[in-house]
Amino acid sequence: MLATAQFAPAQAQEADAESVDTVGTGLEEIIVTATKRGDEALQGVPISIQAITGKALGNAGAVEFIDFAARVPSLTFQDLGPGDKKYIIRGINSTGAATVGAYYDEAVISADNRNDGGGRNADIRLYDIERIEVLKGPQGTLYGASSESGTIRIITNKPVADEVSGYIAGDLSDTEKGGANYSVNGAINLPIVEDKLAMRVVGWYIDNSGYIDATRIPSGRLDNINTDETSGGRASLRYTPTSDFSLTASATIQDTHSDGSSRFTPSGSLSFGDAANGFPPVPGGDLINTDLTRSPYDEQIEVYSLTGEYAFDRGSIVATTNYFDRDINFVFDSSPILFFFGVPIPGITIQPQSRRIWSNELRYASKFDGPFNLVIGGFYSKEKSDFDVQVVRSNGFGEPRGPFSRLNSDDALSNPDGNTFFGRFDNNRLRQFAVFGEATFDFTSTLSGTVGARYFDSTLNSRQETTHPFGGFGPNPPGVLSNHDSDSKATYKFNLNWKPNGDVLVYATAAQGFRVGGLNQADLPFASGIPRGYDSDSLWNYELGAKLTLADGRIWLNGAVYHIDWSNIQVRALDATGAFPFTTNAGSANVDGAELELTARVATGVTLNLGGSYQDANLTDDQPGPETGPRPPSLGLDGDKIPNVPKFIGSLNLDVERPLTDTLNYIVHADVSHRGSSHTTLGRERDGFDVRLGSYALANLRIGIKNDDWTLVAFARNIFDKRAQVDAISSDQDPLAFITVRPRTLGVSVTRRF
Repeated sequence: MLATAQFAPAQAQEADAESVDTVGTGLEEIIVTATKRGDEALQGVPISIQAITGKALGNAGAVEFIDFAARVPSLTFQDLGPGDKKYIIRGINSTGAATVGAYYDEAVISADNRNDGGGRNADIRLYDIERIEVLKGPQGTLYGASSESGTIRIITNKPVADEVSGYIAGDLSDTEKGGANYSVNGAINLPIVEDKLAMRVVGWYIDNSGYIDATRIPSGRLDNINTDETSGGRASLRYTPTSDFSLTASATIQDTHSDGSSRFTPSGSLSFGDAANGFPPVPGGDLINTDLTRSPYDEQIEVYSLTGEYAFDRGSIVATTNYFDRDINFVFDSSPILFFFGVPIPGITIQPQSRRIWSNELRYASKFDGPFNLVIGGFYSKEKSDFDVQVVRSNGFGEPRGPFSRLNSDDALSNPDGNTFFGRFDNNRLRQFAVFGEATFDFTSTLSGTVGARYFDSTLNSRQETTHPFGGFGPNPPGVLSNHDSDSKATYKFNLNWKPNGDVLVYATAAQGFRVGGLNQADLPFASGIPRGYDSDSLWNYELGAKLTLADGRIWLNGAVYHIDWSNIQVRALDATGAFPFTTNAGSANVDGAELELTARVATGVTLNLGGSYQDANLTDDQPGPETGPRPPSLGLDGDKIPNVPKFIGSLNLDVERPLTDTLNYIVHADVSHRGSSHTTLGRERDGFDVRLGSYALANLRIGIKNDDWTLVAFARNIFDKRAQVDAISSDQDPLAFITVRPRTLGVSVTRRF
């Protein structure tokens, strides 16, 4: 699926592309580092892993997560707009902390899915990328708590000290029902001390038109409200005084701004409630937003990393320290909430959020001569996250109508400005320490076994404050709560793999995944029966897989079948009033699935990639909810489908590069992706808020010419202009709204390499 207008290729990949007269006939070996044992061939790693090279990203024009996600079996996502994407691997999807670990080189950038919105995965643009590794199944021993169902690793290109090289690229396109889009990006690699010290600098700027029109803003209609603008860059420095030692430092920054919401309301959806309460249908339609106010979004991301590597006869040592800083100001229309509480005025919810993670790891990977080898290490991280919610009156442009109060409860004031309706301020501090290891023993020349374990200890401190509960148009009662929680756990992995020859690998794995628990906003004056906190949940993944290299290296055929037992699931619930959400543990689930990927060099310069997966993810226990109040007595029943998990996912990617003249090649990239239907909540549509997302297929095409220095491409995204529904929103107070992919977009892209 390619659902954005950011269409300049990840061009540094093309900077190292093959010369036009050296297009090979066999598949090129892909090197990965997923097992933290150094460089390994993809086809020789006994786990389910898919690697997308920088060249493949460039061929597809992929520059953000959803541009490559569809070609990865068992990977799906929730998408509510910029900065609000939740990764899902093998059907493991619920409220709480992230279930998929995310890494930018060695830096932990995993999402925090606990917040109401706008605080999920950081989508750093994919320029100058070496490869992306998607590890499917629990990776708890090597990657920790956030990798309950898998891990995504983005590996950037590093500076090299023996050449000056670079590129500059730009594109121009037009979106149907929208407008013009353009972007520019470039990179340069500069040796500073020959063969010892080099730097690499990458930069990008993207301006995408909107395609959603707002028709109910009090000041008048606003067209194309969901425009977005992104700028960023990365600078890295690499020092290699000897062939055995390297030190790499990097800094990445990115700023994103969106003018409005990306959701649209179908014609006839109910406004602010149901027909029984007298709420009329809204005049929605194709790409029409019916909010009463604009919903701007701003995000700033910074990632800093320092990594040292030392190799010697008996192995290698890696030490890394990283800092991830993400600030968000997420605004959305809260008029339905105000209407619900009897205040018929436009309003907005302002959600400033910040998240800072300092992560450190020291590990050793052995290189013994005998049958035994291991990886051992230690990990330590400190995380600071702040999350505010303020519901205030709006002027219709996503801004407060006037001054508003950010009152501490100690002030005991009565909302003197009259514009503040509700305020909530959460401050969380999380520390994690872990030791981990995996040991491998070669029983014979063809049979090996691996045992892994990780022990972690976490401590969470939380301060939660609420002001102006239920409007606050009176005394502001105390609403401050401090909480403390700690958790410790050991997780395990067992793997047996058989390599009868260099072309066949068969493996069996049993691996455990987990994620830490957390704290709720309990014991506040307005809370009704909210538990103080929730525990960690965990799962076991049982898997049988194979990797085959066929036809003299022209075909790779990789597949796996798996069964997952998931217990003590972290789920979202509402208190008895129906007004305040919290997280609790309830129920269990099973996932049965299969995934298959085929990559083939079908002719000289012609590569075909096919991928598909089947996932059947169901609750195996009822999930109890409040016994009283406006909600049904159960959040989910035995047999309910896990939300946002389609049974079938499939993709086809075709890449062609063949000679046109003695110095010129023609290039073609075509891809088609299919995603099956899914539901958005548990509940089998019992409460009216479960929306079924229909199945869809999307197609994209790129055609161009290239030589050693230039590439010129014409492209079409979403060729058939589909309104694929990738997510939906529905509640007591809010009308039904969908998130869709960008309409058909046509454009050109040009790249100059040096």
